[in-house]
Amino acid sequence: MRSIWNFHRGVLFFLLFLVLPYFMVEAAKPAKIKFAIGKSELLPGGKTNWQPITVGMSVQQGDRLRTALNARIELEMPDGSVLKISENSVFDVKELKTQEEDREDRMSFTLWAGNLWASFKKVISGRQSREIETPSAVVAIRGTIIEMDVANDATTTVRVVEGKVSVKSRDAGGEVIVESNQQTTVQRGKKPTPPKAFSQDAQGQSPGTGDFVFEVNTAKLQITDPAVLSAGVLVEGRVSPGARLIANGKPLQVAPDGNFRGRVPVQEGLNAIKVTAELRGQRQTRTIRLFVNTKKPEIQISRPVTGRFTNRRNYSLSGAVFDATPMDKVKVYINDEMVIEINGRGSFNRTIILKEGKNNIVLRAVDRSGNVLERSEQIFLDTVKPIVTITQPAQEALIRFEPPPPPDRVTDFAKERFTQVIRGLIIDPHPSSTIKRFGINGKEIRPNSDGTFEAVINLRRGENRISIFAEDVAGNIYRDDSRKILIR
Repeated sequence: MRSIWNFHRGVLFFLLFLVLPYFMVEAAKPAKIKFAIGKSELLPGGKTNWQPITVGMSVQQGDRLRTALNARIELEMPDGSVLKISENSVFDVKELKTQEEDREDRMSFTLWAGNLWASFKKVISGRQSREIETPSAVVAIRGTIIEMDVANDATTTVRVVEGKVSVKSRDAGGEVIVESNQQTTVQRGKKPTPPKAFSQDAQGQSPGTGDFVFEVNTAKLQITDPAVLSAGVLVEGRVSPGARLIANGKPLQVAPDGNFRGRVPVQEGLNAIKVTAELRGQRQTRTIRLFVNTKKPEIQISRPVTGRFTNRRNYSLSGAVFDATPMDKVKVYINDEMVIEINGRGSFNRTIILKEGKNNIVLRAVDRSGNVLERSEQIFLDTVKPIVTITQPAQEALIRFEPPPPPDRVTDFAKERFTQVIRGLIIDPHPSSTIKRFGINGKEIRPNSDGTFEAVINLRRGENRISIFAEDVAGNIYRDDSRKILIR
């Protein structure tokens, strides 16, 4: 018996050994898309179909991203590092491992073409590694703000804003250490050039030459504060003293020490601000691209549902969404379930399965900058029809004997009229939407607050059918034509 148990235990441990790495890989934390504008796509690892990139999308190890003209995306790593990928770029996430999930802390990427700005968290252990490859270079990073350009001929320019990196050629060997405010260039098949000083542009433009200093800084890629439309966006930085500065045709004042700070008008939507500096015949231009999105989406419901009652369990909710901000995207949620994502304006339709009684419906429209419009509606489902109980007369078929009138008063038996008191109780079972209409033989009856009622109806000699009709607010109908009163 002991040997059998030992055998089974050994098999169990062996199976755990086989499957544990699989679950560890599956549990790896992904990167996240934090911002996206323009046309950008993701190709999942091992797949052949590209997917449109949306804010909040997960990016896994092995995925490829690409951006079109005027597109831009921002990627947040599991450790909080941020990568901004500019237009016309192709970028691979080669390796993405974290200490918590994989017992390793490794990130490696490939920039095949385009421009990349990245801010990496500081590397504090030899077990950590951050690496970016290009067709011509390999860059090892240790807690750095870095910018990289890959030209059409695969020439790579590496600029370090803050920190220090190691740059190697993929083909020709050689290594250089590039420190803060330095850059190096690596051509295919050649060693990296010696590091030299540069003027950093925070928005991904090429640095200047010589000792002409020109740095432009902006705090955000997207702005939601409406005040910016009247006050303008803040543009600040540093330039060589004595330089002349113009931003979108508006002069900016430069302090004696070269620092500048001013506001430039912007409009709703995507803005490109060109800042040009001129000094002793030299000219440099930086382009700041930012998205101004101050307007909330708007929701218009085709059929208002506030205070509505229905007796149909499947309720079709439809409407339209508008966003006045150019190039904006809006996601529509109904009760926290995303229904549709639209560009600027569009319609939506969703069938909601209601439960008996009160149903709260929350519609939420969220644009790409996080502006939210929320509407809460209520719709009441009542599928139970009213119940009418007749207590007087208790019989379903009542026979009354009425003597004929005296001979001197007989004119036409067909014109004789009699009355009958009808008493009873009407209730609208839970969930009650309340009684809308109630009548007997076409005569409207108003029940008492406790549901009891009393009505007097007219009869003729012969057979009289008693027709009872009741309808609640939700549209449930009660009918009863089975009762009759026979007068002889």
